[in-house]
Amino acid sequence: MPPENLADYIQEFRALLDSYGLQYGMFGHVDAGVLHVRPILDMKDPAQAALIRPISDAVAALTKRYGGLLWGEHGKGLRSQYVPEYFGELYPALQALKAACDPFNQLNPGKIATPATVPESRLTLVDEVTLRGDLDRAIDERVWQSYDSALHCNGNGACYNYDTDDAMCPSWKATRDRIHSPKGRASLVREWLRLQGEQDVDVLTASARARNANVLKSLAERTVNSVARVAGQKDFSHEVYDAMAGCLACKSCAGQCPVKVNVPEFRSRFLELYHSRYLRPIKDYLIGSLEFSIPHLARFPRLYNAIMGAKPVRYLLEHVAGMVDSPLLSLMDFRAACARWNVGIATPQRLAALSEQERKRTVVLVQDAFTRYFETPLAADWLELISRMGYQVYLAPFAPNGKPLHVQGFLAAFEKAASFNSQSLGRLAGYGIPLIGLDPAMTLVYRQEYSKTLGSENVPEVMLPQEWLASALEEQCDAPSGETYYFLPHCTEKTNEPASVGLWQKAFARAGLRLDVLASGCCGMSGTYGHETRNAKTSDTIYRQSWQPLVARHGVEGRLVADGYSCRSQVKRQDGKVVQHPLQVLLERVRAL
Repeated sequence: MPPENLADYIQEFRALLDSYGLQYGMFGHVDAGVLHVRPILDMKDPAQAALIRPISDAVAALTKRYGGLLWGEHGKGLRSQYVPEYFGELYPALQALKAACDPFNQLNPGKIATPATVPESRLTLVDEVTLRGDLDRAIDERVWQSYDSALHCNGNGACYNYDTDDAMCPSWKATRDRIHSPKGRASLVREWLRLQGEQDVDVLTASARARNANVLKSLAERTVNSVARVAGQKDFSHEVYDAMAGCLACKSCAGQCPVKVNVPEFRSRFLELYHSRYLRPIKDYLIGSLEFSIPHLARFPRLYNAIMGAKPVRYLLEHVAGMVDSPLLSLMDFRAACARWNVGIATPQRLAALSEQERKRTVVLVQDAFTRYFETPLAADWLELISRMGYQVYLAPFAPNGKPLHVQGFLAAFEKAASFNSQSLGRLAGYGIPLIGLDPAMTLVYRQEYSKTLGSENVPEVMLPQEWLASALEEQCDAPSGETYYFLPHCTEKTNEPASVGLWQKAFARAGLRLDVLASGCCGMSGTYGHETRNAKTSDTIYRQSWQPLVARHGVEGRLVADGYSCRSQVKRQDGKVVQHPLQVLLERVRAL
């Protein structure tokens, strides 16, 4: 629109939309005369969808009268019916150009112009195409509300992010395949839900039926269906599964998408339903049961490590179970570390016996399987740091957090674990003593998946280490050392709790240290993703895109730190380097004072 006409044009445009009783948003670039208008129409409602034609006709006439163009950046093709009127005597020139490039009208026919060589061809009318709302209205409204984190995707494409030093969507960056983006996965789930509705499958009750199904009967049915799949039987669900299996479940989409498309959330729900019809791969059971089995296996760490390191076992894990480079158990005696720092198990009775003053100098640590059993020295350093700061440490009794269950779609088991943990930790939280986790991905499950499943009012607060340290370290260390460290934060943490990254810097500053946060993408491990045979190569690619150059540049002098267990294990797996946790640097500082 000519800028000098824009003000009057906007007034009439608003009057037009107001006459239809519509709400709308307007934004644009006044100096260039560009206006973007977003009328709020529920395209699932046929009555509202029918307004497209009269509104478009009126807007086209209004825009032409003010000397403007109806399209500037997107959607030109679906407004093609107005092209002849706008271009007038120049339209035959467009037809001649179209004829030269596409004489048989094969390339996107009906858009922009018809070729002069095919006089019977015509332009597509604005209300003649199948719109997304036409398909969406086939999805039950109850399903729509339940799967809102997928169905609210508006196609803005923020997930098509090419910046390798940004967390948003690592699988898209590594594959450049749209099905491996949040937009692609949301679109697949949208179509899958539509098809389920067409087949009279109620996805909201299907999971409950699957959970209560006879085990032997279900196994037989899933076996038959899986054999049929191998034989080539078509099922759109397989396409959705392949896209979901490539997701890292890092939750960067949930934090960075403008409309909060949450792939891990609807991914886990899809996997639960998919595997009620088809057999699971062995690796799902190995991953899902890890938190339950590892405390028992950790009683014999040398035997476990010897078995896992044996070539036949590694071969079977990779080619049969679908797992590679499985981590080994730490050999450190954690009980000795607890005894050294007088750390006991937290019980309601012990906490109740503390005086009000004692409670102010007490913390309860919430253990996770990964740092407790695979990185035991780090867990021991955490005990030491807090103890040296003058606090009494108690350990919440170990219980499976459930994150691996959720990632793999074992939702019934996850809900049971979440309920048990919330009740157990809730009894401890009642005494006003901080509950603190260690690994960010595991800790954030309490405030995200637990809250979604149980309701936030039923889940006790579990703090990230830096959320507690940033205030507890106050006045602890006031002699600046001038040392600078470089921080690679966990992608889930920096996209879903971005303020928490700055709290590490605050804690370091109070210890007299400087912490620079490096711009980085995903490390490519994300829990067990990098250990899955089908995803190992993609994991390697993701690591090379961002983390590997940063590790090479900053990891030489031991000043590089990372707070994610999976991130540190990925660096060790890929480059053979040990990266410290930020709290280990703080411990060294406290020891030196």
